[in-house]
Amino acid sequence: MLTGTFERNLDAKGRLSLPAAVRSELAEHVYVLPAPDVDALYVFSKDEFEKWVLGLFEKRGGFNARSRADQALMRKVTSKATPLDIDSASRIGISEQLREKAGLVREVTVVGNWDHLEIWDRDRWNAAEAEEDDDESLFFDE
Repeated sequence: MLTGTFERNLDAKGRLSLPAAVRSELAEHVYVLPAPDVDALYVFSKDEFEKWVLGLFEKRGGFNARSRADQALMRKVTSKATPLDIDSASRIGISEQLREKAGLVREVTVVGNWDHLEIWDRDRWNAAEAEEDDDESLFFDE
């Protein structure tokens, strides 16, 4: 399980040092893709990425390789995912293209979100957190 919030800086080459607290939950390789719901990047371990992708098809009864719609969705999702190695210094190199899509420049916040990490521009994260802090209903049934 990936939890916590960590402030980090990207280095001049776009590398991110992964927090030690979450590093043990990841293997030597991760999958990084633009988040479909927010301006951030998702980071998954291989196993969790596979589960997440297949979970997209649960309401359809599972992935059907003979379905054009399922193939199109699978292609769309997997084409956006970039496999990355975690180097010996526990860093991942985030491409300029991925950084641009998520609006990442230098200061970022790494957020654990159960089965994946999210990498946010720090100012965007702080603004999103300020909005959610005003919404007490997040923790209570209405």
